Amino acid sequence: MHRPKKKNQHSPQKPVDWLKYLDDCPPLVIPVGPRFQADVPEWRGPSTSDLDSSKWLGTRVWPVQDSNTAKEGGKVGKGRPNACTCSSPGSPQCIKRHISEERSRLQSDLGPAYKSWKFDEMGEDVAKCWSWRQAKRFDSIVKTNPLSEGKSFLKPAESSFSSKTREDIVSYYLNVYVPKRISMVTRSGGKVLDSDDDECASEVELKPQLKIKLYELCKLQAMPKEGPILSYTTG
Repeated sequence: MHRPKKKNQHSPQKPVDWLKYLDDCPPLVIPVGPRFQADVPEWRGPSTSDLDSSKWLGTRVWPVQDSNTAKEGGKVGKGRPNACTCSSPGSPQCIKRHISEERSRLQSDLGPAYKSWKFDEMGEDVAKCWSWRQAKRFDSIVKTNPLSEGKSFLKPAESSFSSKTREDIVSYYLNVYVPKRISMVTRSGGKVLDSDDDECASEVELKPQLKIKLYELCKLQAMPKEGPILSYTTG
């Protein structure tokens, strides 16, 4: 036997007529009258306390006010001399000497702004906070944990250097380790220094135009960290 089909007890819902609904809503009453007016005081000109707009410009760091800094306009655009008085021009010792001289000159010109702008935390000055043994240990950790193989030296370095923060470790890597590797490969004339050095191969792509692979640096910058991390890029 076929059972009779039951009729759908739920009748289809009718679409809501929103226009009719809006018409049914009582109109809002806008209060008008003296009791509903804003009390606007009479204009008496600008306030004397608002005339000093310099307070919104922040604190002047450099140049220091009332300073007698001598302007050396003649040196602007002159560039670096082609030759120097070093015994071995172009050698690592020669380059370090000139960098140290220019850094000292910059520190003298900027004064307190040198540290305010964190110039003391850039470049090879970062290496002064690391001993020779710590630097050798860091090199070994990076080589045994190459980023090109999906490994990360950050956690092993944090475990090995308990007195260093994550910011210190990454700053040393970006400001000291990477530039050192680049300079070694650049001075080698485009030849691979060590075929077993995976980290060197992952950092440098030996082509007519030297291009540095910075994907490992992007990984480090994407990690959670406290405070700013100095970035290093090479075109």
